[in-house]
Amino acid sequence: MNRRFFLRGLGSAALALPVLPSLLPRSAWAQSATPRRYVQILNPYGPTAPLFYGSLTGASQLAPNVSARALTSVTGPLSSILGTSFDAVRGKVNVLRGFDVPVNNPNHQFCFATCASGYASGLDGDGYPPQANNESIDVILARSTVSTPASFPAARRLVNFNPLDSDDYCSNRSFSWSRNGSLQMVRPLKTTSSLLNLFMGGFGMATMPVPDTRELTLVQAVHADYLRVRSDARLSMADQRTLDAYIALIDDLEREAAAATMPGPVTCASPTADSATGADGLARTQLRVLAAAMACDLTRVGSVTLGMSAGYATRHAEHHTIGGTSMPAAFLSDYRGFAANAGWFMQHLDSIADGSGTLLDNSLVYWASQYGCASSSGHHENRDMPIVVGGGAGGMLSTGNFLDFRANGVAMPLNNLLVTFFNAMGLASSDYEQNGTAGFGLYTANLLAGRSDQAQWTSTAGRRRALPGLYTGPALG
Repeated sequence: MNRRFFLRGLGSAALALPVLPSLLPRSAWAQSATPRRYVQILNPYGPTAPLFYGSLTGASQLAPNVSARALTSVTGPLSSILGTSFDAVRGKVNVLRGFDVPVNNPNHQFCFATCASGYASGLDGDGYPPQANNESIDVILARSTVSTPASFPAARRLVNFNPLDSDDYCSNRSFSWSRNGSLQMVRPLKTTSSLLNLFMGGFGMATMPVPDTRELTLVQAVHADYLRVRSDARLSMADQRTLDAYIALIDDLEREAAAATMPGPVTCASPTADSATGADGLARTQLRVLAAAMACDLTRVGSVTLGMSAGYATRHAEHHTIGGTSMPAAFLSDYRGFAANAGWFMQHLDSIADGSGTLLDNSLVYWASQYGCASSSGHHENRDMPIVVGGGAGGMLSTGNFLDFRANGVAMPLNNLLVTFFNAMGLASSDYEQNGTAGFGLYTANLLAGRSDQAQWTSTAGRRRALPGLYTGPALG
């Protein structure tokens, strides 16, 4: 192994070799556990249900009011939008349907999918905080010492980035909300260099995008450690494979970075094939950095915002026109691109050895949209949120199914999906509840009207209940 596998750097050591159980003292080995990671991938607007879900329907009852179908039983692409993007990991993902966000105002906002709330009535703007007045799920997970060790530097507890500038609507926005005095949107990192600096220099999670002309590099930090550890007689065969997989990961990241057009963001003025490829290359380079950081246990929580290939004037107007079974061609192409990137990232995580499984096995990857599936009304929707969840969160989630949580045509509140995510990451209600509200997010009086199981979900215990058929872990309350 020579130094070509390592990149010359911008500062002090940033990367470390992965934990190798065979080299730990027995007491430490007995206490060690593979960490769980959480990544949310969000994008603006929303698709139409026929194009996102296609002919996916629940074929059998998995739990009361939960219908299911194994994704491996679907012949051909999952749908027009999902396509074959998740085929390589069909057994490790779930496509979910039947979730509404309780709101008093469905207008432009960035808090449906991560706060289970819109903003207050009478407002109309992108930057208003959630009416529920709670922080977003990623921020709460990043701050909690249950999911993230107290030893983690504050700057690395949440990795929040948005790689594209072509969409002026969301280029400097994220779906993360943090309370620093008042509740404010967490601004994303933009360039790959600034993302790398998060691990090298410890800059804060709310770093604003700035031009960065420095060479795209990582620190040559672990070469000597690798040579020493690889020759240790105590190193088990399993740990040799882990170590070699890590080296291959760094090499892969180096080649990806070298191929990217840097410095500066890739501009994608129109949804042509070439510019779309460039945007994907930049997004995937940054996703590789996130995966590498998680593989090294440098961070456990990530939030990624993907933009469209055209800005507000174009895509916003188009979103108000879609409904039924149609979407404008460029709008649909962007959505297929979101699916391709989310599916690629899940496959990439699944290629990285982690504990007794893969990084995907020990992660929870949540792909969702700003709005629900568009209806014929032409309005932004808070209903029928399009969702794909990848990974088993270390055995806390069942996987491999299309799950429909509607009962009598009435959806579940998205609140309970996010509660499920908290539980999967080890948090109980005492860890995530804020402002004295039982559960998470906003609750409205008619939230579950018409459901046959309404009584099970309206109580305090119901608000804190993880979803049957999806969550397989212990009840945390």
